[in-house]
Amino acid sequence: MPNDLAIAALDWVPLTPRLVKEGYGDSDSVWPGELPSLLVRLTAADGTVGFGEATTQTWYLGETRRQMDSVLALYAEALKGHPADNIAGAHAAMLACYAGAAPGGNAARAGVDMALHDLVGKALGVPASMLLGGRYRDRLEQLTNLYHATPEAMAEGARDFVAQGFKALKIKVGESLLAHGWSRAGLAAELEKLTAALDAVGPEVMIDADANQGWRNAGDAAAALRVFADRPNLSIEQPLGYENNSGHAQLRRIAGVPIVLDEPVRSPEAVMQLIRAEACDRVVIKLNRVGGLHPAMRIATLCEAAGIGVSVDTNPFTLLGDSASAQLASALTTHYPVDCEGHVSFLTLEDGILADGVSFADGLAVVPQTPGLGVEVDWGRAQAVAAAR
Repeated sequence: MPNDLAIAALDWVPLTPRLVKEGYGDSDSVWPGELPSLLVRLTAADGTVGFGEATTQTWYLGETRRQMDSVLALYAEALKGHPADNIAGAHAAMLACYAGAAPGGNAARAGVDMALHDLVGKALGVPASMLLGGRYRDRLEQLTNLYHATPEAMAEGARDFVAQGFKALKIKVGESLLAHGWSRAGLAAELEKLTAALDAVGPEVMIDADANQGWRNAGDAAAALRVFADRPNLSIEQPLGYENNSGHAQLRRIAGVPIVLDEPVRSPEAVMQLIRAEACDRVVIKLNRVGGLHPAMRIATLCEAAGIGVSVDTNPFTLLGDSASAQLASALTTHYPVDCEGHVSFLTLEDGILADGVSFADGLAVVPQTPGLGVEVDWGRAQAVAAAR
């Protein structure tokens, strides 16, 4: 690749997505009412441009808008003159200047990583999935997240998304425990929501019961799950703390349902520890937690070799990050339903900034086949919206 793809500039502009997901921003919820988000642009020496998205949730990912700004400023200096097509080398340069010795900065790094894949894909005239080794499928079964507060609302939400063709649902079963601390009454209330969702849909619909670490204790979790032994479509996601590999391994041996881990999936090295501990049956990759598409594929390769499933989720993203997630999911050998509709069910964004990208038909996500991430970006419109805020 000639030097005309050397990185000439890295800049960014704030996005202002508005959260619309049930439960987000509620006074009785840990989930945020605001979503720090930046539109990232890389420009090569020949003028080729790539775009990415740096989005975080401060409580969940431990990063802030100000932190992302400062990290991107470090990356802008570190990457100047670096060949954009050397994506592994770009990650090495970013880690050398920030968080190379301890976790941090992954949302910002994911934004640059997306922009690299977008830029190089455009330069080569191929979708980003081809830079990941190629795609196995062009259409993806879908999963969505449900945060409803009552069993009745959870059942109604489950039926609605299944009617739209969704093949999997993530039922949040830790909300009250996260907000108020663990109690038996609180756990019972969460289990009522799970039962309502399971009863509302058929056994062909995958149900991931996501506790977001709120169940805390392996023994209590195992006891709670025994009543669901006859539900072959059920998995339990992240019932215990994110560092409790031994507890999840114990639960996996006695619970009778597959264990899915999410919050500890931060790097290939962290996932290697999950594999060694035999702590899970599946992991969830979120691009802004692992640092982008490049480390995500390294994680997926480890998991596929170990016989561990891989799901891909929004966290939540605009159309840009969701399109990157779809590119990743299309390149994975084993397909679990993907959550790449965060820009539809989690948030809204001002019109005119992003277009094209991942689309939806017959209940499936359609992966973009145009070069790069497949999203058209109006940088001037993004600047104008940011200036007006």
